[in-house]
Amino acid sequence: MEILVLGAGAIGSFFGGVLSRRHDVVLIGRTEHVAAIRSHGLRISGKTALIAKPRAATRIPQNAKPELVLVTTKAYDTANAMLAVRPFADRAIFLTLQNGLGNAETIAKTARRVVAGTTAHGVTFEGPGEVRHAGVGETVLGGWARVHEADLVRLRDIFADVGIAARVTSDIRSELWSKLVVNASINPIAALAGVPNGRLVRDRRLQEVLGDVCREAAAVAKAEGARVDSDELYKRTVLIAKRTAANRASMLQDLERRRRTEIEAITGAIVRAADRHLIPVPLNRMLFALVRAREGAVHGGTDANQAD
Repeated sequence: MEILVLGAGAIGSFFGGVLSRRHDVVLIGRTEHVAAIRSHGLRISGKTALIAKPRAATRIPQNAKPELVLVTTKAYDTANAMLAVRPFADRAIFLTLQNGLGNAETIAKTARRVVAGTTAHGVTFEGPGEVRHAGVGETVLGGWARVHEADLVRLRDIFADVGIAARVTSDIRSELWSKLVVNASINPIAALAGVPNGRLVRDRRLQEVLGDVCREAAAVAKAEGARVDSDELYKRTVLIAKRTAANRASMLQDLERRRRTEIEAITGAIVRAADRHLIPVPLNRMLFALVRAREGAVHGGTDANQAD
């Protein structure tokens, strides 16, 4: 299969690199990352040890004819990224493994066939040409627009063939909300505390905060119609933090690299939904404000009302 990975950061590079063992993969990424992959291959260390040889480019090759487009850009880049893949919009299957809510809807405005997915694999971008697989997690696939069960089974089998366990669900919206709750419980706290995921469950005070944030977010997910259980989600969050103990959350990596975070698509989505249902979420609201303030300090100031 010809596979195009749109947004080869940590997760995109990991999935693309592993898939390149059996498939023709093209990673679309930043200049320095692409140059390193072309020169030395893509080094994956940690739970997976591999030097992969995918093709890499900063722009989509003119002769590209992907059957699968894997979208792993930052959530705030999804709409712009879709402009470049319009030529494949009718024939390729588009799979999003991004953080936050709203990505599948944005992709479906352009693409005809869309699969929404979640993954709990923990991956850290170590530098140009290298990522570290810090934790193994579940990958879930569900139909979003004009895909059949056979399409989902084929994708599941393609992942399984390269060692990535995945399952198919008929309720991807609940899975997306579950992933959002986990992300909102881990990412902002790890980013503001400046610690790896494992510290969140080794430090009693941080674990208490994580639990309270998780329960707030789970209540919002239920109000939005997701079939979730707050106790189960808390246990899942703790388990993921333990399994990815050495991983530095993507939001922490973004702040360390002085880049924009995905706080709007993660905690911001929870705060906005809470407002719709008149559910108090003081901790999530506080984390949202603090991360936005950190972003503002990095980027020279941010309008305090921009998130409203």
